[in-house]
Amino acid sequence: MAPPRDFIPSYLRDSPISLLNKRSVTSIPLPTRWNSHDRAPYVSVLEDGVSLEYIGPGRNWIDASSIRTDFPVLPAVGLYYFEIKVIDKGERGCIGIGLTKGHIPLDRMPGWEQESIGYHGDDGLLYLQSGRGDKYGPLYTTGDTVGCGINYFDKSIFFTKNGVNLGIASRAIFEGEMYPIGGMISPNERIEANFGEKPFKYDIDTYAKHVFTQAAANKIKEEKAKLSEQTSEVIEIESHEHVEDNEQIISSEQADSTGQSR
Repeated sequence: MAPPRDFIPSYLRDSPISLLNKRSVTSIPLPTRWNSHDRAPYVSVLEDGVSLEYIGPGRNWIDASSIRTDFPVLPAVGLYYFEIKVIDKGERGCIGIGLTKGHIPLDRMPGWEQESIGYHGDDGLLYLQSGRGDKYGPLYTTGDTVGCGINYFDKSIFFTKNGVNLGIASRAIFEGEMYPIGGMISPNERIEANFGEKPFKYDIDTYAKHVFTQAAANKIKEEKAKLSEQTSEVIEIESHEHVEDNEQIISSEQADSTGQSR
């Protein structure tokens, strides 16, 4: 079952976005379920809101269908992660997950379109804004759990399989908000998403703690550097004014001396 719409997953509790939501009248929502109104025709959202099933003919890539979540991930979140479990790989296991923009066509697999990235189970390839994939990770099939994360601090996207981080997939992070996306092609494929309502296979809590700690340290460092720069500018201005005052005093004394000699 999908979590409530104001849900905050454990790894984001006490993060900047969580604290902001507590203080604001209107909170920033996070993805909680698949959006049945934002999908291609051959993917069906089951009653729980987080499970998907492929219902198309599945003849070839022309029959691909993808779906986005109910809400996007905003850069202000800093870090976001979700997982899918492959309940049934179907006939060919042509399943993919990733991230995409809100205007990208959904009759294609994740990563095949511009401003979209996807990791596919049938070939283990990474698709980045192209129908041609690059070698990235292992294949995944029935029983496997695959995750996707976006780190807005270092502008990276990564994937996981069965709790293991497969490494940075891309630093070609797209500007602004991004939607989690899931896609399928062949008959009887079925997946179940986890948007944080239950424990993840991957230890995202530890990863998130490191990310937010580093981000806070970098912010302090930047503020100190900015303060130092501002202080240097003030000192430079005061020094310049002091020189001008001295020049005026010297000029005045010289004028007085000339007047007295006359």
